[in-house]
Amino acid sequence: MEKLVKLFEPGKIGRLELKNRLVMAPLGHGMTYATKDGSLTDQFLAFYEARAKGGVGFIQLTVAALGRPYATGLVFSPGILSIIDDEHIPSAQRFTKAIHAHGTKVSFQITHHGSAIARAIQQRPSVEYPELNRVLTATGTKDPVTGFETHSMTREDIQGVTEAFGQAAKRGKAAGFDAVRIQACHAYLLRQFLSPRTNKRTDEYGGSPENRARFTCEVIRRVRKEVGPDYPIIIRMNGDEHLDGGISLAEAVRHAQLFVEAGADALDVSSGPPETPHWQYITMYQPYGALVPSSAAIKKAVKASVIAVGKIDALTGERILRDRSADFIQMARALMADPELPNKAKEGKLDEIRPCIYCGWCQSGGTQGGLANCTVNPAMGRELEYKVKPAATKKKVMVIGGGPAGMEAARVLAERGHETSLYEKTDKLGGQWNMVASHIPDEANLVTHLATGLTRAGVNVSLNKAVTSQMVRDIKPDAVVVATGSKPTTLDVPGANGKNIVQATNVLLGKAKVGQEVVVVGGRTVGLETALFLAERGKSVSIVTRSKIGRDIFRNKKMAFFEYLIKYRVRLYPNCTVDSISENGINFWWDAGEPPAREPVFAFLPADTIVLAVGSEKDNQLVSELTGLAPEVYPIGDCAGKESIFAAMRGGNEVGQRI
Repeated sequence: MEKLVKLFEPGKIGRLELKNRLVMAPLGHGMTYATKDGSLTDQFLAFYEARAKGGVGFIQLTVAALGRPYATGLVFSPGILSIIDDEHIPSAQRFTKAIHAHGTKVSFQITHHGSAIARAIQQRPSVEYPELNRVLTATGTKDPVTGFETHSMTREDIQGVTEAFGQAAKRGKAAGFDAVRIQACHAYLLRQFLSPRTNKRTDEYGGSPENRARFTCEVIRRVRKEVGPDYPIIIRMNGDEHLDGGISLAEAVRHAQLFVEAGADALDVSSGPPETPHWQYITMYQPYGALVPSSAAIKKAVKASVIAVGKIDALTGERILRDRSADFIQMARALMADPELPNKAKEGKLDEIRPCIYCGWCQSGGTQGGLANCTVNPAMGRELEYKVKPAATKKKVMVIGGGPAGMEAARVLAERGHETSLYEKTDKLGGQWNMVASHIPDEANLVTHLATGLTRAGVNVSLNKAVTSQMVRDIKPDAVVVATGSKPTTLDVPGANGKNIVQATNVLLGKAKVGQEVVVVGGRTVGLETALFLAERGKSVSIVTRSKIGRDIFRNKKMAFFEYLIKYRVRLYPNCTVDSISENGINFWWDAGEPPAREPVFAFLPADTIVLAVGSEKDNQLVSELTGLAPEVYPIGDCAGKESIFAAMRGGNEVGQRI
């Protein structure tokens, strides 16, 4: 096993000494555990203390820092910690003192959200902060659909915001934070000046890269004046935006040089403007360390410290440091999944680290106004109340099905003291998650982690063992957990049983042969994954689906899908109804247009193979058969109609705690 050394070397940002090179990235939507006015709560503190206890060297905290009339933070993300005025400083001091007790340093972030706040204001005009209803940005625009207007900042506006940054920095330092982080990244105001896509100004703040960086450099200098020469200033900036007309890597390098000249001690290099959010939140479909080329290029160009971010685990982080592509490694979701990641990595217990699977569930909850949840870590955000308690009465429990739901249930049951046996009808654990791992090998980490947990907990695992009702009669368990998953459905059209038709599940598992010309029927997750799986292997692929492409898929994942679908020239046919299938291809009605003016077009696509990804039905026959044979029967996961990896894992954990 690779030994991790570089991650745990001490490091410096300016004159600030950090005990290791692991940094926790700031979190926004969904991590809003403070009060509505931004005061500290026990829940907020418990979440971050768990990560500090877990060994991370530095926490970068999202706060509402700017005071009125520029206090966009509490409107953009209600419930984040506030230092918008002196009255909130004692609350923040309580937070920094608690984090420092674990030997961890902590920064605070100053952000003006600019036009990124427009949607929130448009949907719900601010009553408490009416001044924010005039939305400021580099170059104001009028939305062509809604007519909502944003406003180009005047020189007076720029001076006012710059001064507000300085005053916010003063409050943050007084609150005991160890460094200040200026947000010039993603979709927010300073980035709106930096990007040629959003900055069309003709004054000294527009045009050349130097002019577009002028506002940010003025903010850096104003903050430096307020905090003094020895207090670390970190700039979070976009590297390559992966966006035509956006910030290129060459421009990002120039920006970095200007920021350091203005007084920045460290450059925190991310990406992901509104048009390419999947480069801010790297998905399971993108490689580990996807943003490292940007941090590496910037590190070569400046003497300041460089912080890398973007889908990094412990092993990837170690290699980045060895390659000198960055000075520090920053993680967010990996530490949400396992707050003990640093301690486990330092002790060489890599197989015990609970892996983030980059499923996007944590982002989806927050962006919809709720609190974030984690698929693999049910304790996230519930650190105060979540406990795995020993069972009051020890029972003999059978778990039927070795997918993620069954594996999670069996582990928790055994850890609580139940005599637990898991039965899987195939020769391999993992269930339908193996379909994901077949074309994204890193996703097999989840199955490996769950299997290791079964071994440590003492679960008796039987492979190649299909459970029957007679077996249950013979074993006489006190409880049975049924996690038998689901079965793919088919189409009720002429030709649906043809020899040229295969199920997407069998394609992804390598159980089906596919010709060169392929039509995938179904445009949701499984259909898109199958189309990319085949296109990456040189097949000519079309997708036919009855609704929109990517319906009900989280936005970031959908953006990643679309980028790759375009890259591999996958042809897309939304709003289509399959008419029939022949040995030569597929007939379908293509509804071109919107009702009632729709004019259905009858079309034919030639194909060697038709791949069906049209949904699934729960495989719950065993549930009915076992009712009455065991005192307790619990269906979970897909066989209970819960069709997501989050529902599978959460259901397994909950039933494991209930019995």
